[in-house]
Amino acid sequence: MTVFPGLLLRVASESERHVRDGLERLGRLTREHGPGAEARRSLALYDERLRRLESALTRQDAGLRSLRADLDLIVTDLNERLLPRLDERMDDTERDVAAITTDLLRTGRAAGDHTSRLDALDRRVSDLRTRLAGLDQRASLWRELQATLARLGDDVDTLRATLPLPPPQPLPLPHATPEPTTT
Repeated sequence: MTVFPGLLLRVASESERHVRDGLERLGRLTREHGPGAEARRSLALYDERLRRLESALTRQDAGLRSLRADLDLIVTDLNERLLPRLDERMDDTERDVAAITTDLLRTGRAAGDHTSRLDALDRRVSDLRTRLAGLDQRASLWRELQATLARLGDDVDTLRATLPLPPPQPLPLPHATPEPTTT
């Protein structure tokens, strides 16, 4: 996930560089040619370019908003589907372990001649404890995933709030042909 913010920073710096270059060119054109027809045509080209940039920014903002909404829906859906079931299964397993342990204690006290049965129950308890540990591990991984998705959503919001204009696509400047000088 660290690639995405780095990419955005790179895009932002490139867009700033392109805007500065464009402004320098515009300044040179105005100084060199004055308010002539060629300069007015160049200004019209830059005006059209700015309109296209604004349109592209509007589309990108809508895309980021859609991405944020999709992430929120995914997190909500995962929470509703998986967490309650995980907790229920863990509770069921804990109850099974408690019941088997109680049964084991009663059986152990009541019958010393049923060691094979106690061994089987011991294996079942061990198996249930292993399964409980696995469920507990999966639940913690799920909670970490949920926290990561929430942080990703916050990062997307932060990036969208601080996202500068995308870099403008360079338009070919009309080549000014020098006017012939008459002597």
